[in-house]
Amino acid sequence: MDSKSEKSAPVRVALTGGIGSGKSTALLMFAARGAAVLDSDRLVHDLLGKNEVRAAVAASLGTEPLPAGNEGRRRIAEIVFTDDEQLDRLEAILFPKVAAEIDRWMKSDATAKAMLAVVELPMLFEAKLEPAFDKIVLVTAPQEIRQLRHEGRVGLADFERRASRQLPEDQKRTRSDFFYDNTGSPEELDEFVAATTAAIVTG
Repeated sequence: MDSKSEKSAPVRVALTGGIGSGKSTALLMFAARGAAVLDSDRLVHDLLGKNEVRAAVAASLGTEPLPAGNEGRRRIAEIVFTDDEQLDRLEAILFPKVAAEIDRWMKSDATAKAMLAVVELPMLFEAKLEPAFDKIVLVTAPQEIRQLRHEGRVGLADFERRASRQLPEDQKRTRSDFFYDNTGSPEELDEFVAATTAAIVTG
């Protein structure tokens, strides 16, 4: 087959941002425009549904065997919530597995049919996964707005702890190809996603 007639691989896009920034909404908007999309939080849930992953986590954290589902994730959260060393151990196990699953998803037949492959990845920079992507899109917002949006889903202490583990928003901005300050309406966010999609596809 003529190489010119072969479809090129999709552009690999990392969608990142702080907790409560609105990146999950942006992911749905990318999907509505034909992008293949992947939620890394859901990926972590799936990984922790595997017996061998939970066994590795339990061994690393020095805890008893972990059940599957919400109960197992709750126990993990209780262990790492106030212990940065334990959280480091957890991330040392999960980050490489997440990276491997993303790579597998990128190479799947379903993903290959899309022009864009967008992964929502809150810990992109912290996990040092930037080299796996062609473009980085940041959705950001001031901390007080992000905290308000997340109110009711997690408590203030949990919000602050999660935020403290992430790179400051201004540093993320300097390392991103596209960024949006999500302080307006959903329609304005959708306009940003539309413009970004067009820029990446045509660029």
